[in-house]
Amino acid sequence: MATTKTLPHGLAFAPVKIGVLIDIDMGTKEDFLATLRLAFAKAEAAGRLPRAVELIVKEAVGLPRLEARNTIQGYQELVEAGVLGVIGPLITDNSLALVPEIERCRVPAITWTGTERYFGEYCFNLGNGGLAEEGALMANWICRQGLRRVAMIHELSPGGTEYSQNFRYFAQRHKLEIVAEGYTSQTPEDLEAVVRKLQAAAPDCLAYLGYGYPTILLRPIFEGLKWFPPRIMTSAFQFCYAKPEWMAALEGWYGIDQICEGNPRLHSVLDHVAATLGRRCDHTVTALTWDTAMLIVEGLARAPLLTPKGFKEGLEKVRMLPAVNGGPRTHMSLGPYDHKAYKGDWLLIRRIAGGKTVFVELFEPCEEHALGVS
Repeated sequence: MATTKTLPHGLAFAPVKIGVLIDIDMGTKEDFLATLRLAFAKAEAAGRLPRAVELIVKEAVGLPRLEARNTIQGYQELVEAGVLGVIGPLITDNSLALVPEIERCRVPAITWTGTERYFGEYCFNLGNGGLAEEGALMANWICRQGLRRVAMIHELSPGGTEYSQNFRYFAQRHKLEIVAEGYTSQTPEDLEAVVRKLQAAAPDCLAYLGYGYPTILLRPIFEGLKWFPPRIMTSAFQFCYAKPEWMAALEGWYGIDQICEGNPRLHSVLDHVAATLGRRCDHTVTALTWDTAMLIVEGLARAPLLTPKGFKEGLEKVRMLPAVNGGPRTHMSLGPYDHKAYKGDWLLIRRIAGGKTVFVELFEPCEEHALGVS
């Protein structure tokens, strides 16, 4: 925890408080919090912060497993604690539920959600995926593989509906045929029946559209049916970093990810985190966490006044801040009417092979169909 800092002139300055709202069962929670603290300490040592940062952490698990009210109350408690801004909530469902309260309290919240429906004067986004963009990447990748007949699993959730709507548009644009569509909740009762229905349509490939809890249940079903189609999923793919058994469960999948070995800033950050913590944390959450901290550092540095409103205005002045996450040209920029920070090649495709993720490609347009040339 940061403490009051005494400067050479002998006067003490209190740290600024930043809230952390953890709204999901986060398998990488300890790595997440340790990386945040490390990033803020490094920024302070480099003289980039006007004051030290004190993190106020609130675990308030909400949707899809528990209730949205838990996350709303968690945000309210952070506001009462006097934070200038909040990191979180982290997922779409809780972010959407919290928007009215964020706008009422007027304390900025930087979420990792991918939905386009999270917006407001005090709503900021550093997307751990994008519900519109991912459909474009997935359809484009399918097209580039020469596949045409797609079976789609549509998750019945707010994110699943937004994902599938966008995927359908880009499938049509790339002249893909959706030959079968199966539906699942986030707590499926008969997932095998859904998979059997899709298999019967003899598709070229399988696309999963949703938040992703059911995906970790699919491997034994594929093995039982002896069916292993090319398969790609949304950024639900990143569940593989949470637990070793989930990495094994998703073996063979392609998916939307963000970590890219070609980013020249990535390796030094991962090495610094590993050297300090005594363990490797080489996954997307580490890179995204570091970027979140640096975005806050820049917002605080540019804030005209250290209040929630001043911090909001400081964030809106962030421009061309190099990112650790994403491809080599990923950066962060914000503005008064642009609260989505990531710009450039911030989404990419990886696959799981041999119990680890492997880089596949950045977005490479399937030009023939993207340009409408037959």
